[in-house]
Amino acid sequence: MQEAQVDPVKPWRDRSNTIGYITGGMEAQVDLLRQALAQLPADSKAVLILHAPGGKTVSVECGDLCVTQLSSAGLVERSGRSTWVPSEYAQRWLENQDAHFLAAKLHGNVKFFGELLASIGDSTKHSDLLVIARSVYGLNWNSPDQVRRRTGWLRSLGLIELWGQRVVRTPEGNEFLKEITISTPEDAMGTRQEYQAAPKGLQLALGEVAQLEQVDLRKRRALIGYIPRGNASGNRGSGESPLTPTASIRLLVEMMGNGLTVEAFREKCSDELGISRNSFTTMMHALRHTGLVEQTAFNFFSPTKIGHQIKRPDSGHLLVAHLHARYLFFGEIINHLDKPSTTSNLVAVAKEQYGFAQASNGEIRVRLSFLQDAGLVERVDWQRFRVTPDGRAFAQALELQSPKAEVTEHSAENDREAPVDVVQSSIIDDLRAYGRDGSESKAFEGAVGKAFAFLGFHAEHLGGPGRTDVLATAQLAAQDRYRIIVDAKSSGNEVVAESSVKFDALRDHKRKHKADYVVVVGPDFAPRLKNWAVDNEVVLLRIEDLVAILKRQSLHPIALTEMREIFARVDTFEDDLLEQYQSLERRTALMDRIISLSFQEATDDDPIAEGYISVENIIYALRKEFTPRPSAEEVGEVLSFLANPIVAALEVTKGRYKLVDSPKNISLRLRGLGGTIKTD
Repeated sequence: MQEAQVDPVKPWRDRSNTIGYITGGMEAQVDLLRQALAQLPADSKAVLILHAPGGKTVSVECGDLCVTQLSSAGLVERSGRSTWVPSEYAQRWLENQDAHFLAAKLHGNVKFFGELLASIGDSTKHSDLLVIARSVYGLNWNSPDQVRRRTGWLRSLGLIELWGQRVVRTPEGNEFLKEITISTPEDAMGTRQEYQAAPKGLQLALGEVAQLEQVDLRKRRALIGYIPRGNASGNRGSGESPLTPTASIRLLVEMMGNGLTVEAFREKCSDELGISRNSFTTMMHALRHTGLVEQTAFNFFSPTKIGHQIKRPDSGHLLVAHLHARYLFFGEIINHLDKPSTTSNLVAVAKEQYGFAQASNGEIRVRLSFLQDAGLVERVDWQRFRVTPDGRAFAQALELQSPKAEVTEHSAENDREAPVDVVQSSIIDDLRAYGRDGSESKAFEGAVGKAFAFLGFHAEHLGGPGRTDVLATAQLAAQDRYRIIVDAKSSGNEVVAESSVKFDALRDHKRKHKADYVVVVGPDFAPRLKNWAVDNEVVLLRIEDLVAILKRQSLHPIALTEMREIFARVDTFEDDLLEQYQSLERRTALMDRIISLSFQEATDDDPIAEGYISVENIIYALRKEFTPRPSAEEVGEVLSFLANPIVAALEVTKGRYKLVDSPKNISLRLRGLGGTIKTD
């Protein structure tokens, strides 16, 4: 190797599953790469001209080549929004032209590159290498395509040759193996763990927060709620990565100092994290339930004792123990990561073994993030997690909920879930079954169409060449009408690969169907797809998130006009949707409590009040049940609705309200009103 300074090999979990292929011939990859890099910098829309062996000329769009083929190996990078340039490493390779130098970069960024080279024996075929990739290194490849791409690059680099069907290492390949570090199967499969006993004093350090009875564990809250993620984290270096939940919680508590009024805290959150007024309300509701802040005076909040303690950078264990004491299936996760596991698998465990009915990929991901930040679990690859030795020791110091326990019902308004029969369980079952079966794409498209119909759209299942899978139309007045094209992507390994989403085709479908928005539905998505989707104004919607939407929509439906605004916000789609549902759930919870208060007042034999209650007394009674406390305007809207003759729940006299029917009859009347509207 002419130049010894090479980038270090990334941990296996951070290396890419795929390696790019430049059209023009397997053995010409290095030469084609050199030609492509020589034409950079270039705009994403620019056309690069490559000369392949045999005099063939190949035209490729710069953005497509860089995004889908070269960026995963660290050979190109963006400069600005739409310009691509060679990475610093690629520029150095263009200067030194050293095959080993380029091969080292590919090995450091791509899984099973040097490992493939090391796996070649006396009579190895491509089929043998595929078996090794799958069984020894845990790569879920169903075809030899990725193996052949790697051998194509290695042939182009002069490190291997093909002798008939045999793959043979060259002397150069043998020399290169001496220069690199090969990941072991244990590293790749996530099975190498050193056992570590619980250190003395850890239980004492966690204190009473880790001492819980089974009855307390079963009564923990189900949903963590909205945690803002900000634009950048000061401790992440690049300035581009969002805050982790741990960093966000710490920042919020630090911003509160020793205490602030709600208005002052709202202004700080707006200035430093860009939190909108509505999002602030949702965030405060979640933050208050963490037990890290509390109301200490009228309209004034301060950090609790433990809130002050978790400000310290070394308080990760204490924060996790505290959250474990308040939320279902938190520390218990650790005991289910002896073998690497996916988020989806953990969701199933939470539901089946702990009765956590509201478990979702999003809820489990937030818990995993807290555990990661504390060093208790680590990511094996882009979809699997495992426990660390520190995590094993930590779990010994916690009281964990026993599996198979029944979880009691929660009274909090955001813990409610729609009955399965109301949500059309067949739609949900089909989404989950067909979305995770790569051979049932048509059935999955049909299920996605039914799901959007349930949300209130006129949904057409189209499919076929040049057509979108589902066309969803909001049938409203002309000025409010809009269309969404929906691409349904099923996947046998539960993750939609980068190559499966064709953004150019989606743009064509959007133009052809005169649609306003684009949605792709799948079980989960490769990490880089999420950034590309934002760039291309495409909403990526996970199946479990769509299921959660269906369930919440059956109880607190969002109007199609309001849903339009949410689909327009690609980068904050999930947060805006959650915020909207929580706003509706808050309104419903207010109505429920106002009816309850009115019932209490009516049945209390008070000769002076005569069953009436004022708006001021209602707000006073609710002040500790809702954060922030309900405004006079919010309460007034609910009271006006309940006093409407069609609802006939309350009557109003001189600004005071009185219950005029039983809560049961009110519920039946509202249900009956909905049942009279034709939906076909």
